[in-house]
Amino acid sequence: MATLIKKNVKGGYIYYVNFIYQGKRYRKSTTTRDRKLAKLILRDIELKIVRESFGFGALESKKLRLAEFFDKYLEFSLATKAKNSFLLDKRSSSLFLRFAGNVQLTLIQTKLVEDFKVSRLYEVKPSSVNLELRHLKSMFQSAVEWGDLDKNPCSKVRQVRIKNSNLPQYFTKQQVREILAVIPEGKFKNLIRFYLHTGCRRGEALGLNWDDIDLNSRRITIRESKSGESRIIPINSELYTTLVNVKPNGNMVFDFSGGHVTHKFKRYLKVVDIKEVGRLTVHSLRHTFASHLVMAGVDLYTVAKLLGHSSVAVTEMYAHLAPDHLKASVEKLWY
Repeated sequence: MATLIKKNVKGGYIYYVNFIYQGKRYRKSTTTRDRKLAKLILRDIELKIVRESFGFGALESKKLRLAEFFDKYLEFSLATKAKNSFLLDKRSSSLFLRFAGNVQLTLIQTKLVEDFKVSRLYEVKPSSVNLELRHLKSMFQSAVEWGDLDKNPCSKVRQVRIKNSNLPQYFTKQQVREILAVIPEGKFKNLIRFYLHTGCRRGEALGLNWDDIDLNSRRITIRESKSGESRIIPINSELYTTLVNVKPNGNMVFDFSGGHVTHKFKRYLKVVDIKEVGRLTVHSLRHTFASHLVMAGVDLYTVAKLLGHSSVAVTEMYAHLAPDHLKASVEKLWY
């Protein structure tokens, strides 16, 4: 039988599952501090071991329908992923289920996914289609790893090509000054300053409570990021002044909903009359934070740590902003 144990890690603790499978002992991280969610993962592992022990695994996989698989995957997603990733999994699976129907999982082929991609391009932007495809690919890859599919039907489906899609959209310093000038002093303006000085994602800032902020040591702890790992962000002088001026209302630092922040910020962009308003969003404040750090000569590894990227490869989207830094590096060569 599997057992649940609590293990101390940097920034707190997470639950691990100990279990024996085919004579070998395994210890796997649940990547969560929530005991209830960890128990769901524990129960799922136990069920899978029992099914396989009695030879039911392959039989059930052949009969498994798309809706049943998505239900199983979403339970796993809820237990192991950040809230926003779970919601994207839920939306992508719902859209694909509506398109494909509740067919047997093993009947889903690459052509069906390609047809879904084409149909979605008539409804939403290419970037949205690519996001849905990435989530579907991850879900079906889990189906392969769990023995429900022999191969991933998304593995040969290419992303929609978008010109300059890898280049982050950010605000210039002049645009930042113009935006801040039209926002009245108050908690919303302090939130925008917070995004500019931390590079936090929208949900990370809105999920922050005062226990996560240490003004004495001047650091912020982001406990639940997209990667599932916590990270520390230093508080600079301007951000310190901003946080001191935020009046507490309960334990939450910023008591706004995500939708409210998105729409209100977009209204201020229209007031400023920034031409790129259709492409620039609240998330662009995160790109602004990273872009200006790179242009100031901060190395990509440090920026990756501040942003909470799981790999520096993700942060390389900002590399083109540091031409002088790259030139200085090759000038150091001596033979």
